[in-house]
Amino acid sequence: MQTKPAPWYRQFWAWFVIIPPLVAVVAGTATVLIANRYADNLVTGDFSKVGLSYQSTSAAQARAEQLNIAARIEVPAAAGTVRIWLDGAHDTPRRLHLTLAHATQGQHDQHIGLVRVDGDRYEGRLPQALSGRHYIVLSDPQEDWRIEARLGADVGEARLGAGANRP
Repeated sequence: MQTKPAPWYRQFWAWFVIIPPLVAVVAGTATVLIANRYADNLVTGDFSKVGLSYQSTSAAQARAEQLNIAARIEVPAAAGTVRIWLDGAHDTPRRLHLTLAHATQGQHDQHIGLVRVDGDRYEGRLPQALSGRHYIVLSDPQEDWRIEARLGADVGEARLGAGANRP
């Protein structure tokens, strides 16, 4: 008596050959979906690759250095008023643009419009409290100049521009 062979889908070796590539395709697809959904957009300036490192190529930063522009910033612990005192050979713009870029999570970035209150003092509204380290980017509305600094976690004051530590 001859036994009829089992269909291919009941054979051990068929599944032994099919399952590993199938698992690899599913895992690869899941990895691509996760990587695209949670992509990091952390670079806030103009950079170019020079050798094995990246260097800032911003003409706006160079212009701020030429004008010797510096600022002191006070950031409240909770939502409130951000105050900036601007120094240097600037043309005393009526408005400034402040970006508080979170060090690791782009969804926590905040963009604040600052208005000149008196002399070289500017104020703007911080919509929500800062958590963690941030990069501060201050510029005029046309971005003719730009100054940057780091703001550590739980630090309410920083200096930007001429004579300050750069990121």
